[in-house]
Amino acid sequence: MRSLRSNNVTKRQGCSHRDDGDRLESVSPSSPQSVPALLSTFCIVAVLVWCPFVVVPAAPAAEVQLLDHGKWRTPPANTVDGVEGFSPSNVIRLSRYGGRTDRKVQATGFFRPEKIDGRWWLVDPEGHLFFSAGVCSVHTSQKDVEDTAFKTKDNWAAATSLLLRSHSFNTLGCWSDWQTFQGESRMPYTRHWNFMSTFGKELGVTEKAFGHTGYQNQCMPIFHPDFESFCDRHAKQLAETKDDPWLLGHFSDNELPLRPNLLDLYLSLPKDSHGYKAAKAWWDTHRADVGPQEQKPSENDQDAFLEYVATRYYTIVGAAIRRYDPNHLFLGSRVHGRCIRPATFRGSASVDVVSVNYYHRWDPELRRIAEWARAAGRPVLISEWYAMALPDANKEVSGAGFRVRSVRDRGLFYQNFTLGLLKSPDCVGWHWFKYSGDDDHAAKGIVDRDYHPHNEMLALMGALNQQMYPLLDFFDGAHGPRARAEQSPAGDVLKAAPEE
Repeated sequence: MRSLRSNNVTKRQGCSHRDDGDRLESVSPSSPQSVPALLSTFCIVAVLVWCPFVVVPAAPAAEVQLLDHGKWRTPPANTVDGVEGFSPSNVIRLSRYGGRTDRKVQATGFFRPEKIDGRWWLVDPEGHLFFSAGVCSVHTSQKDVEDTAFKTKDNWAAATSLLLRSHSFNTLGCWSDWQTFQGESRMPYTRHWNFMSTFGKELGVTEKAFGHTGYQNQCMPIFHPDFESFCDRHAKQLAETKDDPWLLGHFSDNELPLRPNLLDLYLSLPKDSHGYKAAKAWWDTHRADVGPQEQKPSENDQDAFLEYVATRYYTIVGAAIRRYDPNHLFLGSRVHGRCIRPATFRGSASVDVVSVNYYHRWDPELRRIAEWARAAGRPVLISEWYAMALPDANKEVSGAGFRVRSVRDRGLFYQNFTLGLLKSPDCVGWHWFKYSGDDDHAAKGIVDRDYHPHNEMLALMGALNQQMYPLLDFFDGAHGPRARAEQSPAGDVLKAAPEE
């Protein structure tokens, strides 16, 4: 794979380079070598616009406008330029996967996690330390692109790979069209499998919910006697990519209802259901063990049952995944909202990486992230988060992300939130939601509906991503990762939308 960038890259301080083996290539975006010949003039012009080395100066915090309970407010936004004592570092060469070539450990040919000097890392297939900066839902259809300058999905993938890599994104997140990214367009990618939601649909017990699959009484059919055999049958599909080193790992589901009152919910199911019978048997045994004979479950009882359900889910699904793909990471089920509890993570020891869809926080809660990692004994990947630009506060729009005034404010939020995540020794990456998704009233993607990039936001994203590895070194060198996480504030809790 050939690196695609402008000639001035090697002259810029603080930019990360992609090292594709024997040598580092630098080519002009306007040269024939840099873009496949099939790409149209539109695509070539777009590549010039997407140059990652045009860094927009960070705006003062007062310029960030956030819609909070119907009113615009100005929360502080930390930026790369404002990190005290940090200056852009010299170039860090990158492996073809996006790992840092200056730090290498044992290579296994596939991605894996490793804890080194108190910090969790991902390790790329060649043994280079890797931090996953991704974008979710990178996909399109032939029908969508055939009337654009791209004409074909292959052309779209080539240009989109340039867009992402030129802004130092290195991963195709959940729901991405990884199959189309081949040849020079290849990037590390993830896959998503819907184990529980597919099983629930087969049984006819699912219903529509906000942003994910719902279940009758919010109780997934985890105790159905056919669930384990279904998982084995469903997981056979994973064998297709089990030998692909570009695959980061597998998400098993999305936003399962692992709710804090799960025991009450299962005990209110019909008494002849598998869920009620299993919950009643567990509750009777648990009460006999803990005594005295409580009439209603306490919060501790609810947490114990939640851990029991989570353990059953992750153990069964994890065994099926590893049976047919022993090489790649089990990335969890993208836990969200009120389901983000220590009990959930105590039950997720079977995963390789805990994935969390993390909303309603302007700043990441580092002590809370440390709690998740301790409970699971695993690193944490922020698998979904975003802010949308909503110029008119009176317009109704859907989505869990923050509402900010401008596309630039989205980029400032990105820098603010990711700077916090880089301070966490337990975080191994983040995946922004999402590639596209703009509507008539709000900008939600990194490109608009006509595939034009939101350049002002992307410049701010790229400025942070380029300094990702130097910033990790800077934060780790100052006070040590563990002490910093434990001493950090809890984070600013803001309600952008109802927390599910």
